[in-house]
Amino acid sequence: MLVPASLPVVTELGRIPAARPWLDTLPALIASVRDEFDLALEPPLHGGSCSWVAPARLPDGTPVIVKIGWPHREMLAEPAALRLWDGRGAVRLLREDPARHALVLERCDPGEPLASSSLPAPERLRIGCSVLRRLWLAAPDSVGTSFGASFGASFGAFEDLGTVTAEWADLTEERLARLRPGYDAGFVGHGVRLLRELPSSAGSRVLLHGDFNPGNVLSDGGRWLAIDPKPMVGDPAYDPWPLLEQIDDPFQHPRPVLRDRVRLLAGELDLDAQRIVDWAIARRVETALWAAHHDDVPGGAHVMSEARALADLSR
Repeated sequence: MLVPASLPVVTELGRIPAARPWLDTLPALIASVRDEFDLALEPPLHGGSCSWVAPARLPDGTPVIVKIGWPHREMLAEPAALRLWDGRGAVRLLREDPARHALVLERCDPGEPLASSSLPAPERLRIGCSVLRRLWLAAPDSVGTSFGASFGASFGAFEDLGTVTAEWADLTEERLARLRPGYDAGFVGHGVRLLRELPSSAGSRVLLHGDFNPGNVLSDGGRWLAIDPKPMVGDPAYDPWPLLEQIDDPFQHPRPVLRDRVRLLAGELDLDAQRIVDWAIARRVETALWAAHHDDVPGGAHVMSEARALADLSR
């Protein structure tokens, strides 16, 4: 069965009224994409809350991954980013159907997520950093190379990080005004200021992955490749936080361990450690108010406590 009811894309998007018409058309979309690219489809992967993803084979037997996405803002620039990276740190885009938001991607083998690797956490952090360094080579100021020139020509395909985080800042303030009891307005205000100010004070701008968690980094032979980008252009210090947050739970360790891991990221990526922390605080504050807005008040309080723990690292 190609669209079982238990598939995350079905259960998650089924809760979103605007997505239900797309879900209704999904079986027909799958059939049309299969026929267009002459694919031999395999059962879908049990993952992806906003897209249908399945292994398949091209007519010549090449193993691939097929991804059909529910059209929404964060995913629209994914094909442009994958074309620019062209296998440099990310999976290669082999085919595309823009009208159906369908991608045919190279398949990683064995495809183990960095999140579930048995390697020690510091080594997994270093692996993630090596992938980020390759992705960031596609920088708008890397003129003088064919890769940089290509990026410059396509710069307008991607949203600016500062534009996106300014919107997040506005939403966070609006949510605080409605949910003020139980939230420290001063600390939330600090997170909002960071969302507004960090993008403009960046020393460089790169093509960001946008969701660089270790579940989005897969093994492929002797290398590791990123998948599922939500690309924007902006401060590289924005990208590392999900990697650190999800390698394991950093807040279960003594504070010096978290501090050492931030320093590891800063050293591997040639970034200022405080900027990594500031982006983490900003993103945690935004997430906390998002959770509360969606009626997960305990979750929002937990995330806010993590933001405060990050702030303590600066003391």
